[in-house]
Amino acid sequence: MPPLKQLPLLPLLASSLGAATAATPYNTFDGPGHPACNAVADVINATSVDEIVSLVADAAAAGTPVRASGKGHMWYDTMCADDPRTVVIRTEFVNGISDFELAEGAAAGSVLIEAGVTFFQLAEYLHARGASVGYTLVNWNITLAGSVAMGAHRSSLREDSMVAAGVEEVHVVDGKGELRVVARDEGSDEWLAASTSLGLLGVIARLKVKIYPDFKVYAKQET
Repeated sequence: MPPLKQLPLLPLLASSLGAATAATPYNTFDGPGHPACNAVADVINATSVDEIVSLVADAAAAGTPVRASGKGHMWYDTMCADDPRTVVIRTEFVNGISDFELAEGAAAGSVLIEAGVTFFQLAEYLHARGASVGYTLVNWNITLAGSVAMGAHRSSLREDSMVAAGVEEVHVVDGKGELRVVARDEGSDEWLAASTSLGLLGVIARLKVKIYPDFKVYAKQET
């Protein structure tokens, strides 16, 4: 497997998507008047990992820019391209959860989630199975894949605070439209790049996430 850093940055869109339309803004989760990208040609709602792979593979051949977006929670335009031909692949509907592994009495396990899974969706799935991601949630409507791509973090001086710290594998559709699995290795440039890529190495299609037995949280607020 060639090093991830040697792969081309995500090239993008496919002729199979049809002719580009007039460029329009792509808004954040806050809606109209809050653009993440000022000019994109189209927004495609992918419905499966296979479809993401197909879109990017066709895009690589066509040379049309593509970017990926989850729920649109961002305050900056790092994910955007300057080219008004850019097409945004939204991952919201690619939200399967599988491969749950947490043996009885085990200290930790793992689960495989797709690109559009939000923290809330994962928390509900895990709670029904007596498990958790190991920390409480503040904003439920953010995808884990988007959080990893953009380097999102919690606030803690005692524990690893990056969302990516809880990820064991990143499954990314690279600039050639190939689905690659990058396993956690803190000494690898490939892992460090994939775990906070700003979306520039490809579309995160799946994550293997570390999970823990469910627990109760006690909060005490003093004024």
